[in-house]
Amino acid sequence: MAARATTTPTTPAAETAPLPEPNEVVYDFDGWTPEAETKAIAALAPEIPYIIVEKNFVGRFPDGIIVKMPLSISLDEVDALSSGDPVDQFKALLTTLAGEEAAKQFSRHDLAETVVMSSKFFAVFERIAKASLPE
Repeated sequence: MAARATTTPTTPAAETAPLPEPNEVVYDFDGWTPEAETKAIAALAPEIPYIIVEKNFVGRFPDGIIVKMPLSISLDEVDALSSGDPVDQFKALLTTLAGEEAAKQFSRHDLAETVVMSSKFFAVFERIAKASLPE
């Protein structure tokens, strides 16, 4: 008996997607949603606890490094910091008030951590200033 030849349908190469390699990561761009983004950002947000002790803002980075900044700042010090973003301002304040080593430790941290620490410091400072204003 003769063997029958069978053929499988072929698809043009342009219509088939290459199979991923065994260790290759496949990203699902089409399934990305605003909810997924919100969840991913929340998971990445660093937790920077802080307390106010006497006249100082004391914040702690996730690695345990503690940054202490005075909350009583002279107008001359504020004038010297009037330009730049909050991170640059905070680094300049830290260098001036706490020393070069404290500023270096601050700068070694992840950008998101430094932004959160700086933002919390200035938010506290702003609340102090608002609390001092007459109603």
